[in-house]
Amino acid sequence: MRRGDVICPQCNASFRRIELATRRGQAGEFRCSLCDQVLEIFDGSTEIAYRITVAPEKLFE
Repeated sequence: MRRGDVICPQCNASFRRIELATRRGQAGEFRCSLCDQVLEIFDGSTEIAYRITVAPEKLFE
């Protein structure tokens, strides 16, 4: 299992990304749930899950 963080370049929302190499997933893409920006296109060779961790209105600059 690999974990990482992804930040949307459009709205700065932060997502936790988990990839399970032992399971096959579905081909497709992941879009930001807030602004619809494409964040990743995947081929389905592994299972990938995303979870939002910080919404843009919660970010402090």
